Amino acid sequence: MKNVTQPEVLVKHVTNRQFVQLATYARERNISREVVSFFLKDEKRLNNFFEDLKSINPWFEKLKAEAQKIGARVRLIKDLSVDYTKPHNDAAMAGGPETGSDCDVLKVGDFYQTENKIINEMIVLLSWPTNGGGSLRKAIGWGLSNGLLRTTPHVPFAIGEQMHGLNYHLKINPIYVVETTGTEQSNDHCLMACLMWYKNAERKAHFVSEINFNNENTYFAFRRPHLIL
Repeated sequence: MKNVTQPEVLVKHVTNRQFVQLATYARERNISREVVSFFLKDEKRLNNFFEDLKSINPWFEKLKAEAQKIGARVRLIKDLSVDYTKPHNDAAMAGGPETGSDCDVLKVGDFYQTENKIINEMIVLLSWPTNGGGSLRKAIGWGLSNGLLRTTPHVPFAIGEQMHGLNYHLKINPIYVVETTGTEQSNDHCLMACLMWYKNAERKAHFVSEINFNNENTYFAFRRPHLIL
């Protein structure tokens, strides 16, 4: 059997730094070595991958400009590890340890589709500090029109678990980080959503009506689409 120590790749087009970027990306997303080797043989895909990596800052600057047009603001969380395999209630309590045992947020896990993955996400937080606030539906419409993806409750729960002092970092207290899937729970078609609530050193998970999401303390969470190998 022929001893192959390195896959046939487009080495003349790839620097050592780029190899490290690709290897890191694949490892974080549990992408197999075979898939990476196949990917490396496709020069067009490879070039698109590195161009996309380089375009994160220009991409976000463009997104900020789009937000400013509607009097809104966006902030970026570049590397949030989200364990979608964690049960809803466990994720809620991990993010919000002060959550009450009888809180409605612990009764709605079945309303959301489960996913079997643990993945690093790039998260965009959208708020309306300059015009009195937006709304959940308005935020969802704006996010989708700008190429962002909705989030499930696991995202604000993960933010609560990993970013304990987010309210201090944003210099707003309290704050609410809201998922952007939501679910209709009443005959009047009122949209409900899960959120992570920060006040001082406290963090709680909640499930509340969209009518509460109309102030500058509210941050709507979206995902940037992943690069596809």
